[in-house]
Amino acid sequence: MTEPTLDAPSPLIPTRYAADVLDFLAEEGFRPQLDDEGDVLFKFEGGTYFLITSEEDASYFALYYLRFWALEDPAERLRAHEAAAQAHRRVRVGRLTILDDDVTASIQAYLPDGEAWRGVLMRNLSGLQALVRTFREQMHAQLEN
Repeated sequence: MTEPTLDAPSPLIPTRYAADVLDFLAEEGFRPQLDDEGDVLFKFEGGTYFLITSEEDASYFALYYLRFWALEDPAERLRAHEAAAQAHRRVRVGRLTILDDDVTASIQAYLPDGEAWRGVLMRNLSGLQALVRTFREQMHAQLEN
């Protein structure tokens, strides 16, 4: 009698949306990959971004840059709220979310159709970078004053 063996987990099969995003990013020179939930992860200029693609609705666009700034204490969290307010005044795209221990940037939108993400992904990536860069500049400026 043989002992039963555990089958290795089957690889996650990307949704059509995720497969299209993976192909698009690879054509743009990125090395994207699928995470455990079926979302697309990719690195860009030192940061790890992810695009939610596991949604049934491919017209939903959600691009995230998670935990790009660690918060050490309540005083730094307060400075982060001030820096986020200044960044939002200067950059009119995206959202900075201040959590207990870190800061996350994101852009979410409903697009006209399931293919519209192709026309906005790179521009939104640039917008998210501008928002994060402005936030960082504001945080560093607060420390200098």
